[in-house]
Amino acid sequence: MATVQTGSVLERSVLKEGQIFLVADRAGDVKALNLEGHGLYFRDTRHLSLFEMDMSGTRLTLLSASGELSFMSNLQFANDTLLGSSGEVVAEPRTISIRRNRFLHDDGLHERLGLFNYNTHAVELSVRFTFGSDFRDMFEVRGYFPNDSGLAQGEVKPIEVLPDGALLGYRGSDGLERHTLITFDPPPDSVHIVNDRLRKLGPTETLPGVALWNDPREEGHVVPPIAAAIFSMALPPGEYRSITVRVAPDAGDAPSVVAGHRNGSAMAYAGGEVERGRMLDAAFVGMRDSYDEWRSSSTQIETDHELFDQLIRRAMQDLRLLIDNVDDDLVPTAGIPWFAVPFGRDSLITAMQTLSLRPAIAAGTLRFLARHQGTEVNDFRDEEPGKILHEVRLGELARLHRVPHSPYYGSVDATPLFLVALGEYVRWSGDLDLARGLLPNAEAALAWMRDYGDSNGDGFVEYHSRSPEGIRNQGWKDSPDSASHRDGSLAEPPIALAEVQAYAYAAHREMADLYGHLGEPDKERVERGLAERTRQQFLERLAMTDEAGRFWAMGLDGAGNRIETITSNPGHALWTGLLRGNDARST
Repeated sequence: MATVQTGSVLERSVLKEGQIFLVADRAGDVKALNLEGHGLYFRDTRHLSLFEMDMSGTRLTLLSASGELSFMSNLQFANDTLLGSSGEVVAEPRTISIRRNRFLHDDGLHERLGLFNYNTHAVELSVRFTFGSDFRDMFEVRGYFPNDSGLAQGEVKPIEVLPDGALLGYRGSDGLERHTLITFDPPPDSVHIVNDRLRKLGPTETLPGVALWNDPREEGHVVPPIAAAIFSMALPPGEYRSITVRVAPDAGDAPSVVAGHRNGSAMAYAGGEVERGRMLDAAFVGMRDSYDEWRSSSTQIETDHELFDQLIRRAMQDLRLLIDNVDDDLVPTAGIPWFAVPFGRDSLITAMQTLSLRPAIAAGTLRFLARHQGTEVNDFRDEEPGKILHEVRLGELARLHRVPHSPYYGSVDATPLFLVALGEYVRWSGDLDLARGLLPNAEAALAWMRDYGDSNGDGFVEYHSRSPEGIRNQGWKDSPDSASHRDGSLAEPPIALAEVQAYAYAAHREMADLYGHLGEPDKERVERGLAERTRQQFLERLAMTDEAGRFWAMGLDGAGNRIETITSNPGHALWTGLLRGNDARST
């Protein structure tokens, strides 16, 4: 089979549109048994764990890879010496152009493989697409359950061969039927099964026609059912042929793409060849136009420095990549590929940082988080009334409550940041209608800071995870050892972080301003008093001095002792204005 020269195997490409994203190698392939988490993902489930293209009798060399917008890529290849079945030379190197143009739409992955023959004679070609899916949950792909068998929790179904492709299926333990529909235009000459069931691959076993990207230290990898679609074509001299592929994920809780395909209504695969091509091109143009609309609806920034302007444009496109449209609300996700879901802290900070660019991001984020605000005491999810979520997941393990992210509320800072973002949004936009609509949510967040956030009644907001699957440290530094004393011992909860007190100060100050705008002077005075009390406690309890000068502690541990490790955490108090004047200066 063909292999592709791609350089370091650690390099990868990522495309995203909405809740669908693709992680592949530089050549656009998703290799079998790779350790980089490659695949096509939809709603926290990997719908493709193998997707390779090759050409029999030759090796493809990647010449260039480009993609101005983050939903598409163009990959240009050339052939090495092309040999026939008897070993004869059919084509000299770099006489056949192989181009993979692909893009993500909200209905899945679309790819057009274009072939052009520069020879003066016809060339017989055999092109193969190999594909399969393990339908693993994102948490399994990321290694959260290293001691499990690795087998999917539900039933991975045998591949169903269709006239124009194949259907991959999985019935999850959560009761949902998930599918991946793969269709080709023109239909393949044949589709054959490479591996007929979910099974473990032996240490020395290989699969025909599949490029295994395996680590020799890893044994007993689970391989899914795998199929290969074969295309045999005679390519005349100076002529072009194309194969169009559509990969459509179906999460089982929406109108099924499978039913639509079987009813003959699948996009771009009904009608004649010309009409199918037009529909595919129209889908691409629609995606490109959505990026144009994004730019035109955002603040335009131009300077006299060309490189700086390019950086701004690139940053705007990257921001568009991270934005999900959730119930018509624009909500930033935390990061690609493993955190492509809404977060409390990350989405709020992004929303505030982009107020000058597009205030609708902040409005959408606030509405989304308000809809998912905590309503009950749920120890497994670290949920409490009024608390703002940390992270929300939609995969099988979250639905089965094997992980608490349905949603999970293990952030101590998202709730005060919700109030800060609301105040900042009103200041920028003057949108008091949204403020009035979210006032019950804002007051529930204030009540959480008072009744649950301050668990020991000392006036500081602290955290202590109650979930057996929860995060130990729940500030923006959330690694297990991020809150440590100078001697290296772990700070024990409940922990009051310096930056969280700064956020609480800003939250009370913003709510005071909001109450002032809404004509509630008594509540305004209360919030101003709470803001000043928070500031004074910060100054009195977190200040420390050693031989190097004056510093601010990272926070307080569960015994009320300062965590005297010198960190960047107190720097957030500069942003909120809690530290100002001489207090903001080191001595």
